[in-house]
Amino acid sequence: MPALASPDLLRTLRTLAEPIVEEQGCVLTAIEVLGGAGAATVRLSVDQPGGVGIDQCTRISRAFSRVLDERDPIPSAYTLEVSSPGIQRPVQRPEDFDRFAGCEIRVKRYGTDSRKATRGRLVGFVDGRIQLHTDSGPIQIHPDDVERAWLALTDEQFARMGQGLPPVAGGE
Repeated sequence: MPALASPDLLRTLRTLAEPIVEEQGCVLTAIEVLGGAGAATVRLSVDQPGGVGIDQCTRISRAFSRVLDERDPIPSAYTLEVSSPGIQRPVQRPEDFDRFAGCEIRVKRYGTDSRKATRGRLVGFVDGRIQLHTDSGPIQIHPDDVERAWLALTDEQFARMGQGLPPVAGGE
């Protein structure tokens, strides 16, 4: 599904959602608006050490839905989804680019074919840019150029995170 939202809309939605998510003891790891005009999906990915439960997702969904109804920041009809990030975890916040250093990442830039995401090992967020090491060498990507970035965790890395540990051994 292609991304639909501008960076401004995503910032607005994040500002509205973060207090609600934090009230439930979670962190808003990513917010995405996907789909076509008139059939958008607003997806919140929330997490906490050891994982997030369905009850928390339900409470966040209900509270955020009320705020969206009041503020009406989305110009079309939409479906709201609240879930844990999963094994193909989206990454948006600078601190998460540092947190997941050493992991495999895919980065899709605005205006590129979705099948042509840049792949590499995440180095971190340095000097305001996402730094990767690809097969072609090191690259830097400005966050405003990123339509979507997501981790490609191994089963072992995903299991470590489920235990509240960093995904890359030695990152404790």
